[in-house]
Parts: sequence; C-alpha cells; structure tokens
Amino acid sequence: MLSFTELLTASDSDLVKTFYKISVDENDDFIIKINKTAAQIGLNHTQLVCALGFNKHIRELVDIYSTLGFRSYKLLSYRCNELFSTDTYNQLQIDNILDIYSERLEDEQILDSIKELISPRLGNIEAYIDKHDDPTHVFSYRMEIQSIYSAGIVGKEFAEQRLKMNNGKFRIISDEVNAIVLAGFFPPSNLFFTDDVIPEEKKLLIESKQISQDMIKNRLQNKNISEDERDMLESYI
Repeated sequence: MLSFTELLTASDSDLVKTFYKISVDENDDFIIKINKTAAQIGLNHTQLVCALGFNKHIRELVDIYSTLGFRSYKLLSYRCNELFSTDTYNQLQIDNILDIYSERLEDEQILDSIKELISPRLGNIEAYIDKHDDPTHVFSYRMEIQSIYSAGIVGKEFAEQRLKMNNGKFRIISDEVNAIVLAGFFPPSNLFFTDDVIPEEKKLLIESKQISQDMIKNRLQNKNISEDERDMLESYI
C-alpha cells in the first residue's frame, strides 16, 4: 500500500518495485485496469492516475503506464489532466492537491500543464460550491487558492484575469485579494482604487489596516463609485 504522496514523489526505481507486484488482466479495458491497480495500491482511480501523471519519473517507464492500458505517456497525461481539472475534492482530497502544487517546480513540463489546468479546475469547483454550498468544499477551495499564489505557480497575469472575472463572491470566501497582495502582484492601494474589486473586498483591505484614511477620502471623491461602495467607505470616515 502506498499513499498518494508516496506515489507522486516516488523515484523511478521505487515505481518499478511497486508496479512489479501489480497483477492485472490484459483483457480488461483501461478503466477496469486502473481501478484494479488502484485497489491493490490503496488509492482510488483519480488518485492513481494523477499521482502517476504528475510524477516526473513516469515518462520513460513504458511498462508501468502500459500496464494501466495507456499506449503512451501522452495518453496518460490526457487522462490525468481531465481528472485533475474536473475533480471537486470528491476523489482528490485537498492534501493531494497541495502535494501536487508543492511538487510542481521540480519539472517544467508538469508546471506548464498545471498552469493551463488551474482556471478550468477552479471554474468547476466554483460551480460546485455555488450549487451545493458545502462548508468542507469551501474550506478546501480557500486552501487551494492560497496555495496557488503562495507556491508561486501563477503570475500577475493570472491575478489580473481573476480580478476581472465576475467572481467576487469566491474571492471573498477564499481571501484571494489578500493572497494577491502577499504574492506581490499588486499593492493594496492599487486594488482599493480599481472598480474590479468589490466593496466587500475593499472592506477587508481597510480592516486589515492596509488602506489609510486619506485613501478612503480620495476614493469617495470619485462620483462614479456604486452606492454600496460609497456607503461602506463612509462608515470608515
């Protein structure tokens, strides 16, 4: 039995030792092969595929991924990317996700792949939270957002894209604006004066002592701000 982390970070020799003991029926299709292999290791289908797909040593180990029914590393990657981007903490636990992010700098190709998958992945998670409002998922989502920025996976362009999206609700529950500030992408003053940041986020910036009274007064001079923002700002004067 191996944990997700052990399989994700396993060396090539350790991978060979592990899969040497695996027994599968060659007549099974690849889904069944993966499920049977996962059961023997002690993981679920998604955990097995993602741990292997994001392991930097798997590319040359043809015998291992062919055992699972993949004819090439590219096909394994496709399946890994599909599962990673669509899972909403149902098969991959938040600890698994954080492990993947912590390993990302070890391999440029894997890092590039993760960068492409983050936006669709977050979109799927946000849609799930919007529909189910599960506190456990919200907590995991917050941890993931904070990790994305603190681990240095994304850059300023990603932060700009997120700020321009109509997702203030999710930036609030994940404290994303503060993560953006801590990552050094924008100073608090820049975010405070932009129309992309909603009043509730600006309130958090004020209450965290990152916005001065002069900034608040300056912002109030803007005649185009919303009534909600104006009311919020005036409460701090």
